[in-house]
Amino acid sequence: MAGHFQTDEVVLLGRTFDEYVGMFGLDEATLRGNHILDAASGVSSFCAEASAQGYRVTASDRIYTLSADEIERKCSRDLDNMIVQLAGITQNYVWDTFADLNALRAQREKAYRGFAADYRQHRHTRYIMTEYPNSGFADGQFDLALVSHFLFLYDEQLDYDFHRRTLLELLRIAREVRLFPLVNMRTERASAVAKLQTDPAFSAYNIRIVPVDYEFIRNSREMMVIQSASLSPASA
Repeated sequence: MAGHFQTDEVVLLGRTFDEYVGMFGLDEATLRGNHILDAASGVSSFCAEASAQGYRVTASDRIYTLSADEIERKCSRDLDNMIVQLAGITQNYVWDTFADLNALRAQREKAYRGFAADYRQHRHTRYIMTEYPNSGFADGQFDLALVSHFLFLYDEQLDYDFHRRTLLELLRIAREVRLFPLVNMRTERASAVAKLQTDPAFSAYNIRIVPVDYEFIRNSREMMVIQSASLSPASA
């Protein structure tokens, strides 16, 4: 058994609205006052749950060319594989949010089933097929973009150039970007974090590392906030 979770591709493991609130430090003012993009959103139920509460959220991912049935089948396989792997590396995770692997599985199933139900109904309005690092969104279309368990986490699969181009695209279409977690599959700070902070391409932006009230992958209790130096925060 490897010492960390291993995969050759981005897996479909959804997170819920409550998890997003914790991961990204979201509050009512931020949720109510902004048009939010969930970037590389996969099968998270954040868009579905937020929309049901009257918030403006758009989800974007390359998998939205697939039917709900096709996505659910991959979710089931990915979840089974994750549970098998995590059974041998439980020390890499903090078991506060989830009591055990059964509780984790139940939460991940809740997320992707909630996503699938909403996707079937709103596939062509809330869920936009997007092949990052490019998108068809307009300049400044969103107030806030959230990136959950995609950039940084997959630093073995996605090189720094991909991180750089994707973030510059997100900063074109949103005035603030928040990313979580900042660690990779080995529970180490991803190398792209430091590179971004010194990259001249981001010299016009404020980049901050902010503590958050959520940790499951060990050493992951922080998010990155990137914002144009000329704009006030989306949460203001």
